[in-house]
Amino acid sequence: MDAQTKVSRAIIKLVANYTFYGTCALRLNVRETTDYKTMCTDGRSILWNKEFVDECSEEEVMGTIAHEVWHVIFGHHFRMGKREHKKWNIATDFSINNSLMEEGFSLPPGALMDDKYINMNGEKVYDLIEDEYNEEPKWGGVLPITDEQGNHLTGEELEQAKDEVDQMIASAAQEAKKAGQEISGKLSDLIQSIREPQVNWKSYLPTYLMNSNPDSPSWKRPNRKLLSEFDLYTPAMISNMLGPVAVVIDTSASVSKAEREVFLSELQSINETLKPKSTHVICVDTTVATCYDFDPYDDITELALVGGGGTDMSPGFRYVEECLPEVENILCFSDCEFWDWPPEPEKPVLWLSTGQNKENPYGTLVSVKF
Repeated sequence: MDAQTKVSRAIIKLVANYTFYGTCALRLNVRETTDYKTMCTDGRSILWNKEFVDECSEEEVMGTIAHEVWHVIFGHHFRMGKREHKKWNIATDFSINNSLMEEGFSLPPGALMDDKYINMNGEKVYDLIEDEYNEEPKWGGVLPITDEQGNHLTGEELEQAKDEVDQMIASAAQEAKKAGQEISGKLSDLIQSIREPQVNWKSYLPTYLMNSNPDSPSWKRPNRKLLSEFDLYTPAMISNMLGPVAVVIDTSASVSKAEREVFLSELQSINETLKPKSTHVICVDTTVATCYDFDPYDDITELALVGGGGTDMSPGFRYVEECLPEVENILCFSDCEFWDWPPEPEKPVLWLSTGQNKENPYGTLVSVKF
């Protein structure tokens, strides 16, 4: 089996059996390189060398790709700072390889593992390793993230790159859940830590909606490139139109008019660019005040927000279930300052919260900052 086929098959198996890792790998640019001897990542790409892949079994290639995904999702390409590169690679390998083995992955010979480093992050291991530690990783690696000119990222570019990783993690976790695969251990803790993503909510919102209705695989239309080049019969991805969306807006006195107007402006942008089949806006305080229905080319910003008083989103969610069974997603814009969360609906929920948030019992919560 040639190296490219082995890598492609490894990714397909990851998607099927380890959906979280496979989804992350698909979001990264997995490509061949001659600049590095084994496999490594810079946080945007996973680079693999043909000679290294030839020496590995298909299961070991799967494990190595998962290893590089761990480097990315735990931000090792961000966190190296001014630390010595070789020692940082050693430390981060020690911090993740035991966990990968516990999850059932096969790693190539020479994987750096030591029980004394279990559950330690890269920084802690780095401080414990002696400077004269000479055993280099036999494979794998993490590179600092840079721009196209090779300069280290700073400021807004760095924050945007971090946001992209958080969005990748959230999307991959959602796909794993759809596949019925449970995430535990360090990954579960990581996902929990970004359950309230510290990202720009304006960029996260369209990303979430696109990921909620991803392209669907069709076995009737095989991927021609993989079929012709590698004789692999895999499904082609068919683009799906974004379905109807329900937007429950908190119009109680605790959410300001200015905040609601900014949110409506973002909804208008989504309506124009993503063009959902329909957008239903439900104004709620402790009852449903009114509901508006919009087509892709309507102006959402002109609607009159009706409400005031207390906060209870349950009537809005109940309205969606009883009157709008066709919707595919529920967005709830609120300060989330209510005594009881609405009963969990069958539809996926994205909470866009302007308040000091308690832990949401279901759905994805994004902190909205103005």
